[in-house]
Amino acid sequence: MKRILYVGWLGFNNVGDELMWLLFRDLCRAYLPEKKYDVIPSIPGVDIRNSGPYDVVVLGGGSLLIPGYIDVAYQAARNHKKVMIWGSGHDRQEFPVFDASGKVAAHLAYTGENLATNEKLAELVKMSKYCGVRGPLSYQFLEDSGVRMDQAIISGDPAFLLPAPSPRKNKQASRTIGVNWGTAYNRIFGGNEEKVEQQLVEALRILISQGYRVNIFSVWGPDREACKRLYAKLGNQTNVDLDLELYHHEDLMEKLKSYALTINFKLHASYLSAAAGVPFVSLGYRFKCIDFGCSVDLQDYVLSTGDTALGENILDRVAKIEKETDMIREKFYSHQSRYRELLKQPFQEDLF
Repeated sequence: MKRILYVGWLGFNNVGDELMWLLFRDLCRAYLPEKKYDVIPSIPGVDIRNSGPYDVVVLGGGSLLIPGYIDVAYQAARNHKKVMIWGSGHDRQEFPVFDASGKVAAHLAYTGENLATNEKLAELVKMSKYCGVRGPLSYQFLEDSGVRMDQAIISGDPAFLLPAPSPRKNKQASRTIGVNWGTAYNRIFGGNEEKVEQQLVEALRILISQGYRVNIFSVWGPDREACKRLYAKLGNQTNVDLDLELYHHEDLMEKLKSYALTINFKLHASYLSAAAGVPFVSLGYRFKCIDFGCSVDLQDYVLSTGDTALGENILDRVAKIEKETDMIREKFYSHQSRYRELLKQPFQEDLF
């Protein structure tokens, strides 16, 4: 029996990371006979640096194209294990500025104490059976690091494997905005979550005055305190609901379907919203959020948390969504359809 190790940030009840593992597990069940394959997730207690017990090591969804995880996969490949990079992404805290060609102006390869990571990454991709990354910014990171780009593709994030919702029924348009709030412990663009929160409060108050209701929700346990604080600051129990339950992704998608739009701090809240057919405004707090926006040509709906005019821009994007909901939905689904096939590729081509 072949043993497959799926490497991800698992076991911490984060909806996004758990979602990507579950989607990988479901593909394994669909394509790989259980009698021949044993699939192990990297939950706490699993030593991901010991590739000895495994035949295949998969660097899965999440921001894993960073030194520690790159080294894990590199060492597995050096130990003659079959290695795949499946929807992984790169992340950093520096805001990306784009040049006239649409690429990030900065050189994204590592420098200083992590300089050796570039060479490891190039060698890792060369040795990998499959290399698909989250979005165009992660793809540029590979290129800047010296990777041979004919060996890598933009596969999209594993969350693109979420099923498209059933056709929307004709009914009265929703006037509820889902708001995902939380914390990254100020490791965000602008470095100040309190300022972001205050601008969000001011924007939501205006939207409530325009007839919207607000439903605040979280996707990770440590986000709950931030959600409670946002709810208290809004001070409007009539038009604002606070939901602190951490839902399974299928249940959360069902809730999201009832919203007119969402405003999201955490990355996969926006994925889930879009997959549910609900336009999103992403509070882009890290590089990975912009990578996602660019991957579906909706980067205009990713707003930097370092923007001093964030509140005004939230209102502007909500106004655009009111006019362009169908266009946004169709644009996402066209990209989702393509990425779904690319993410299935290693299964369909029997690369395991």
